[in-house]
Amino acid sequence: MKDPISTTRWVGYGAAVALILLSLAAVFWASKRVRGPLAQVLPPIQNADVQSGFVGRQPFGLWLLICENVAPQPVAAQPQMKRLCRTNARVTVRGANNTALLAAGLNVVMTDQQKTPGLLLRLPPAAGAAASVNFAVDNNTMFKVPLTCTAKDCIAQGALPAEALEQMRQGRTLSILYTIKDRAQKERKVRVDQLLHGFRQSYDAMTRAMS
Repeated sequence: MKDPISTTRWVGYGAAVALILLSLAAVFWASKRVRGPLAQVLPPIQNADVQSGFVGRQPFGLWLLICENVAPQPVAAQPQMKRLCRTNARVTVRGANNTALLAAGLNVVMTDQQKTPGLLLRLPPAAGAAASVNFAVDNNTMFKVPLTCTAKDCIAQGALPAEALEQMRQGRTLSILYTIKDRAQKERKVRVDQLLHGFRQSYDAMTRAMS
């Protein structure tokens, strides 16, 4: 991947992040290299007629569009979010006893309170060996994203740069690179690959749903 690494302008997505995290399973895994569904037969990209106000789930290839109306909070000092959509992909591997473990959860998010799409990456807690994570599309410039970690997971979030968004819409593979510590406390790099098959259609449907 080409250098230099570009640092994105990250802003908080607060309530949207909290809602998304509530819907995700807390399973984790990390190793030297994780490949997404690169060797699988690719599912078809559906030609779904998603319109403004869409609520529900709609798959597009390897990506899943999820839209919902958000219930109002009883007390709020600022304007409240009413609509949330995200296009989601998950990279999983098989652990002990054939258990599905999460290597990375990838989300591009839109709300009625944000003018630009947001990026949310959910990673295993082992990814906290470094203060940031990098992502890139194909052989394009990497973007550096700061991490916030707890004992349960690591989260990278913020506004998705227009350049990165266009690369995702036109590209083939999204790669996430993070750092873990092995049992000997040595740092190791992990690369997670996810095909962008269906991302463009899912993202375009999301913009219609939020219009």
